[in-house]
Amino acid sequence: MFRTKRSRIDFEAQHVARRPAWPASSSITDHARPRALRRAGLCSLALFCAALAAGCASEDTPDGGGSGATAGATGGGGGTGGGSGTASGGTGGTTATGGAAATGGAAATGGAAATGGAAATGGAAATGGAGGSGGASAGGTGGDGQAGAGGGAVVGDHFVSDVVVSVHEEVNTLLVVTWNQELAADEVFLEFTFEDGNLMTSRPKPGALGEHRDVVLGVPGETEVTIRIVSRQGGADYTSRDYSGTTEAVPSRMPTPQVLAYDPELASADRWLFGSVEDSDGGCNSQACFYHTTFWLYIMDRQGRIVWYYADPASNATSSFQRVARDGEYIWIEKRPFSSAGTRGVLKMTLDWEYYEEIPVTRLSDCIDVTDDGSLLYDVTPDNELREMSRDGQVRTIWSCPEHFGQGFACYSNTVNWNPLDDTVLLSFPYENTVIEIDRQTGDVVGQYGSAPGSYAFEPAPWNFEFQHFANITPDGTLLVSAHLPGNSETDQPVAGQHAFEEFTIDRESQQLVQKWIYTEGPEWAMYKGMAIRLPGGNTLANYGTGGVIREITPDKRTAFEVKFDVPEGNDFFNKMVGHNVLIDDLYALNGGGPE
Repeated sequence: MFRTKRSRIDFEAQHVARRPAWPASSSITDHARPRALRRAGLCSLALFCAALAAGCASEDTPDGGGSGATAGATGGGGGTGGGSGTASGGTGGTTATGGAAATGGAAATGGAAATGGAAATGGAAATGGAGGSGGASAGGTGGDGQAGAGGGAVVGDHFVSDVVVSVHEEVNTLLVVTWNQELAADEVFLEFTFEDGNLMTSRPKPGALGEHRDVVLGVPGETEVTIRIVSRQGGADYTSRDYSGTTEAVPSRMPTPQVLAYDPELASADRWLFGSVEDSDGGCNSQACFYHTTFWLYIMDRQGRIVWYYADPASNATSSFQRVARDGEYIWIEKRPFSSAGTRGVLKMTLDWEYYEEIPVTRLSDCIDVTDDGSLLYDVTPDNELREMSRDGQVRTIWSCPEHFGQGFACYSNTVNWNPLDDTVLLSFPYENTVIEIDRQTGDVVGQYGSAPGSYAFEPAPWNFEFQHFANITPDGTLLVSAHLPGNSETDQPVAGQHAFEEFTIDRESQQLVQKWIYTEGPEWAMYKGMAIRLPGGNTLANYGTGGVIREITPDKRTAFEVKFDVPEGNDFFNKMVGHNVLIDDLYALNGGGPE
């Protein structure tokens, strides 16, 4: 049955149940907790009243052209003790005593000033600039310049107080921002940046009075971030002063990716790669080099920088078929001990761990997929059945491999893939070079492809799969598989140029697989795992499993993006083993909460 979500307090009280136990002998001890970077913006009632007396009520109407504001919110009534900043790049340069900031960002005595000519204190943003660092808010609490938005943002420090930026307790690359909302807004969100030309925002949430929490996603480790809280009210954005936080290092045992190629003109627009990788020994053609070390879930950007991760070295579970939920904004992770005793199940979580639910799955074999109604699809051992667990925990058997193929058939499947176009499920039997497609509702066989008797014929012939993996149906209804070329039946005997990503048109009337597209240009080899999926724009995202290489391929077979998890020693056919991966464009779509 499903286990209900535990509260954060419960997690703190049950530390072992909530968090992976990092071995004391491991170099992952740089995961120590707790820590926080705190730069509190304290807005006292006295200062707020002083700001109101100075006329900050006029901030409700933004100035469309970057004119000086009337009575700065952080400066009015502050006297000269607030400090002053310098501005450059402005169009004039007047000084306001407790009042308006000049267009282009002049220093304000007793108010907030921007470096770079970006912000007007208490009024509309000055035109022509980005936020800088400089003036302090009234009362000497420290501060930075405001962000300009071409006339659309106004300073809103009086909307928020008690701002704290801290590193997440479980993920070093994630920053947590908490604050008190002093004035209600239609919605609030974070605006943040850590490099030139890359301004990012969190997802807007209701701006009710009281305590708020949000997270900064998409930042690499050991990176300083400038953060502002934006309160949107009546069509105007009221932006706080700058706050800063610095992410910490990615744990040292996380395998390091190497970006070998990236062409933004050829690649899809998605900015991040969500995948899994084992910290494999690599270098040899046997299981002795794989399936016994820690699996890491990760999100990396197109520069190969890790911006999120998860691992559970205490259980040493195999986790390589993680999925993006279809019934909410969270992720699924399968957790199964490889060739050892231990609890088998799935973990449903958001990137910030605020939603976290573990579900035991009896006799989970290898793979999982999920449906848009929140069901879990999986196969079990030793029964070799395809099963479904509904959202409320009800389990039913959809199909049985031994009943269909009979005794003597090697029923191990390395794939469970749901096809939402037809509500079918695909299983892949690598030792039989066969794929089967099953109606999810009835359990009837829709199609059988490969070498087993009764399978569709190949066109052109002769052809067949060899140790195929991750068979799936594309959005166009074609069959896509990762497989060795015919004649390469020994998966532990790599041959350069002999592993393929193959696409077939399914002719159900004549029961034929007609080859439509094939990619054999890569020299890599997938002894275990390997996959290929079709992206919305027509590119194919593929990987070579134990070969450690992930590649985005254009329809005309050019490389748009290539990443390698390398093992320097040993045979280069065998590197860190990569699991399932997908491209992501909105990280907050993985952090919206549990099932809807």
